[in-house]
Amino acid sequence: MSFHEVQQAFQVCSYLLSYPNKEFLESIEELKEDIHFPSFLSIKEELSQFLHKCKQMSPSKLISVYINTFDFGKKSNLYVTYMSNGEQRERGMDLLFLKNYYKIHGFEVTDQELPDYLPIMLEFAGHVDQEIIIPVFSRYLASIKEISENINPEDNHYGHIMKAILLALEVIGISKTVRRSETLCSTSFSG
Repeated sequence: MSFHEVQQAFQVCSYLLSYPNKEFLESIEELKEDIHFPSFLSIKEELSQFLHKCKQMSPSKLISVYINTFDFGKKSNLYVTYMSNGEQRERGMDLLFLKNYYKIHGFEVTDQELPDYLPIMLEFAGHVDQEIIIPVFSRYLASIKEISENINPEDNHYGHIMKAILLALEVIGISKTVRRSETLCSTSFSG
């Protein structure tokens, strides 16, 4: 799989994790064209399953599943540092780390979302080189896996997106968790 395809997969997954509003529902057909990953068919299959299941659901059911999964699901919310830190002080340090890391690499985050929001992280990954992605996603891989484990694709179509994310991370060599101290030591900050 070319790295360009991985970046595209990250961008598509980021979009698919957005709130299923009218615009989202209208874009489902178009998205089928955006999930063309000839080098890695398992990612395409997971995302195709997601889109297929979306088409089978009413708009109100899609919204209900989204809210119950991500807004009310403590173990499946999309804030990756919340999984390990909750509202503790350490989470603030993680948020600052991410915000600075994005800034160093030319990716500005608005104040509308916290920098540990998985769609933001995926959007970042869709715009930077592979060696820049690895420290961040290695650091938070355990949390991403935990979110994925709490969303079974048989019961919840969002599980397919989580599986696709983990497959894409594995393709670029992120399949084991790196201790936080290792990523902090290997990453320099300049303001």
